[in-house]
Amino acid sequence: MVPAVQGWNKRGRGKMNFTKWDKLLLIIIGLSVVPGIILYGQLPDQIPTHWGMNGKPDGYSSKEFGVFFFPILNLGLFFLMLFLPSIDPRKGNYQKFRGAYTIFRWVFHLFLMGTYFLALYSAYQESIGETAINPGKFVLPGMGILFIVLGNYMGRFRHNYFVGIRTPWTLADERVWHKTHRLGGKLFVMAGIIVLLGAFVEGFVQIFFVIGPLLGVSLFLFGYSFFQYRKINS
Repeated sequence: MVPAVQGWNKRGRGKMNFTKWDKLLLIIIGLSVVPGIILYGQLPDQIPTHWGMNGKPDGYSSKEFGVFFFPILNLGLFFLMLFLPSIDPRKGNYQKFRGAYTIFRWVFHLFLMGTYFLALYSAYQESIGETAINPGKFVLPGMGILFIVLGNYMGRFRHNYFVGIRTPWTLADERVWHKTHRLGGKLFVMAGIIVLLGAFVEGFVQIFFVIGPLLGVSLFLFGYSFFQYRKINS
């Protein structure tokens, strides 16, 4: 079942209300550190936290950092994303897209947890002398799914200062916000599909399947919002 209730009161005044979905997500994030604790004694003192385009680790961190930092980061982001609407000048609008915002939060946190588990498993494989997996083969599909989900719900985002496509012109005019997010949702779905395809290519060319669509979509929507603002306010 997909969570569809965001923790804000019915009048949309931004009063934080810790819903059952927030509690469930908090429990899941808290439990995500359990595999790291279980494997802690078997992990090397230095574990990989970054991988090159060839799929081999090229960046390492201490075991303590690798095991505990990312769950703590995910937990901090959980409370930040829960709190931000309460200080948004447009806090009342969150009630209008509470379902979309909740789904976005869930997919975002689950993506971070999945990345953390892959890094742990890769470090564990190295510790027992096996060839470590390339997390990129799994992270790219995860990113693609994240963008596709975001694109599907982006059109429902209402005018606010923290979530969505925030350019000077979308923030200045709610009509520009609506037009930009309606088009942006479709473009993010397309970008997500391209990122998914990137999992099937090898080497340096893979970066073009990630950076290319994201940079292209971002620049296009930046310009689109500007011209829509000029058109509407001319």
